Amino acid sequence: MKWLRRALLPLLLSLSIALLAAAPAHAEKLGTRPNWGACGVSTSEQKMVYDFGGINLRCGNNRWGYRHIKDGGSGEDGHYDDFQNLARPAGLNWSDLVHWAIYYNTKDPDHVVVDQNTGCRDRLLYAQDGNGRQVWQQRFRMIYNATDGRVITVYPTSGTCQRQ
Repeated sequence: MKWLRRALLPLLLSLSIALLAAAPAHAEKLGTRPNWGACGVSTSEQKMVYDFGGINLRCGNNRWGYRHIKDGGSGEDGHYDDFQNLARPAGLNWSDLVHWAIYYNTKDPDHVVVDQNTGCRDRLLYAQDGNGRQVWQQRFRMIYNATDGRVITVYPTSGTCQRQ
């Protein structure tokens, strides 16, 4: 058994290195999101939709949280269409993409800027179609309350977080 491990270990190591070199940075597979809490019409703003570990998506209102991302606020549209248009080519729905944008901005952001109580994180993500071909790369920015960790918004962008 030891000889088998000695023979396979270098092979597996070189295969892993080759696969990492072939994949673009941040090429994790985006898939269906885990179950989220539901936000009904009369659900509290503070109801937890999903806990990303220190960063929380709550139902919110027209200025922050799930409801803001989906529907927007006074006279403005939410980011639903932006997410849906990017999600379709990858075989996802808009909330799958919102989940992964928040998840990777929380777990492994490219940039983090915190000014007083407001934080900004951004992350470049890649999407693949059902055949494994890359269909887009897109940066997502997440704005959050740095004091209590609640997500204010997340959206696709071309820019990174910058100190003001």
